[in-house]
Amino acid sequence: MNIPRIIMLVLALAGGSGWAAAQDRLYVGEAVIEEASAMRDRPPLLDALNQVLVRLTGQVGADLVATLEIDAERAGDLALGRQFRRVEVPGDDRGDREQRRLRVDFDPAAVNRLIEEAGLQRWGSERPEMLLWIVTEGRRGAEFLEQDRRLQHTIDELAFRYGIELTRPILDASDRVDVTPADVRGGFTGVAVDAMRRYGADGVIMLDLRPNRDFWTGRWAWRIADSESTFQRSGAARGEVLELGLGRIAESLAARFSVRPTANTAQRVVVSGIETPAHYNEVQRFLENLTGVESVRVLGAVGSAMTFSVRSSTDGLRQRIELTGPLEFQHHDLAAGALHYRFAL
Repeated sequence: MNIPRIIMLVLALAGGSGWAAAQDRLYVGEAVIEEASAMRDRPPLLDALNQVLVRLTGQVGADLVATLEIDAERAGDLALGRQFRRVEVPGDDRGDREQRRLRVDFDPAAVNRLIEEAGLQRWGSERPEMLLWIVTEGRRGAEFLEQDRRLQHTIDELAFRYGIELTRPILDASDRVDVTPADVRGGFTGVAVDAMRRYGADGVIMLDLRPNRDFWTGRWAWRIADSESTFQRSGAARGEVLELGLGRIAESLAARFSVRPTANTAQRVVVSGIETPAHYNEVQRFLENLTGVESVRVLGAVGSAMTFSVRSSTDGLRQRIELTGPLEFQHHDLAAGALHYRFAL
């Protein structure tokens, strides 16, 4: 099928955009509704907004609502919708407990303006998927932590809070050949590269979780691209170790991938391997949903290659394209000022 027909047929395509959905989730905040919430000085709406602001700036532990002097009325103006829901929280031997929460969808454009006006960096929708391996102390030394509802619930909650894409290996035969518990305990992230590719992840996190007499210790090692880091965190419970460790990783990722507004510029992007209307649709939507992109125009097409003009109001466009998504970098044509990519299924 030729490219002009692709452009004509794309308008007939149905279906939502995974990129847009992922971006919208970044602007959803949740706050626990306590029994004595009526006696609280701060409405849950402000807690939900603060969660979104922390997620978008990477300032883990900060009270940005207080720092920016945002009151409930202004927070309400930023909200698109609210709903109350009940969540089953895995408990101890006494069973699960029910938690009532306020879930708020905030206006992405309005929140982005708020962050920009405050002079803060923003970590957008280009978020790496991290493959998380966990070992703990067993009867024969280190062993993989497998089924654990309470810990998995904590991981899911923290992934949502910080906006980190976390995947845990299913620990099948291939996983156990590629990575052993001893590898995780030693923090040898390099051995997990094959598994990382198999899961389609962008990076790897390894956690050695050990109990002590009165506390837990977590030894963390993580890698993304050519960057690798190790650190240690301790807490009264396993969940606290996870919260501290994943919070630090979120801060590091935000420092690396956050952007600031810059002068509006246009960049030529050439993408080859576009063979069907679905390919064109996916590439177009991906580029349109990159952080800071104002517009995407098709400049021309030759064979299965299309040239786009991507106008962006933030820096680091190449890094954001290569961080996640369906495009593989080929080369940078300095003479033509064009970035060349290949669409990868």
